[in-house]
Amino acid sequence: MDLEKDKAIIGVAVITVIVIAALIVVWLISLSAPQVQMEEQTTLSIQGPDAIEVGERVPYALTLDGRVCINNLEDQVVEWSISRNGQLMNVGQTTVTVMSHSAGEFVLRAEFSGLTTEKLIQVYPRANIALDMKTWIHPGEWYATGIDSIGTTEASLSLYRVLETGRRVAVSPGTWEQYGFEEIVIHENGNYVLVAESEALSNGRTVSVEKALTVTPYVQRGYHAFSWDMENLVQLTPADHLAIRNFLRQELGIEVNLLPDGRLRDANRISTDYVFYKDSSRRDVIVYQTGVEAQGQTIRKMWQTSVKGTDGRYLYVSWDDFVVSVNIGNPGTSMVSSYRDSGSSSSGGGSSGGGGPSPSPSIGGPSPSPSI
Repeated sequence: MDLEKDKAIIGVAVITVIVIAALIVVWLISLSAPQVQMEEQTTLSIQGPDAIEVGERVPYALTLDGRVCINNLEDQVVEWSISRNGQLMNVGQTTVTVMSHSAGEFVLRAEFSGLTTEKLIQVYPRANIALDMKTWIHPGEWYATGIDSIGTTEASLSLYRVLETGRRVAVSPGTWEQYGFEEIVIHENGNYVLVAESEALSNGRTVSVEKALTVTPYVQRGYHAFSWDMENLVQLTPADHLAIRNFLRQELGIEVNLLPDGRLRDANRISTDYVFYKDSSRRDVIVYQTGVEAQGQTIRKMWQTSVKGTDGRYLYVSWDDFVVSVNIGNPGTSMVSSYRDSGSSSSGGGSSGGGGPSPSPSIGGPSPSPSI
């Protein structure tokens, strides 16, 4: 029994020695065999926006994902190319600037160490939006906004009232309406700002434009005789004065502020080329008549001033809270005839200025919905 046990132990020992020897042989063989260098998969990609605008210069960069087992990497050359609608600028080793002169698309390509990648780039027109709308408008009437946009999404409109302080407040839906972005109507007199906004198709940035609007009553020719003692005259509002000022600017080429200024006189009659007023039959319309001569028992305290017109002639303007009178020519016969002087102040002329809405006098009022 002992003999058989010894034989088994000897056999196990022999097998162990053989296995160890085999492992040693394999290890020695691996040391002497040539080493194989493994190269990882390399991916080229061009980093930069997918869309640009006409005339815009945009940089792009070439990146390599993973490690590249190539000797002397700095000596490798990147070859940039671009399709017909694009232009390469500031070409570098791994960066490039591109530009396009027309809308459409182009392909930007890069070649490096036998690998090629490309990027499709969309070219949009330069984003812009414009408003071509009348500056002076009237309440209750639809007006075309004249919006013209290119390279943007559809425009949206916002309307703000300009208060006396210059602050803007959003206008309630009941004060104005819009037909898409093509037409608007404003129902109350006042100073406003219309804002049109849209987004650039290239990168989604906001593109906006605004237009200052002044909403004033209509000034229309009247055909019934003006009476100096007319009892149904309606007091003129700041909006009415602004409408008359605009009429005088457009029709007679003069700029005058209908504010307490100039000479204050008592008058009971006029002989004038133009007279402006409102009566209770049409409270929303300012009536004017030409070649008016009128006299009555009512004595009005009227401010008087003279303004030089564009043709070199002087125009004489007289006004109170109910009547505005304008005459061209000799002040001895054209100004409001004096019943008696009630004093005078420094003579005042018209203020110079260009066309368009004026915040002075403000017709916006102190609140978002002032009474004008």
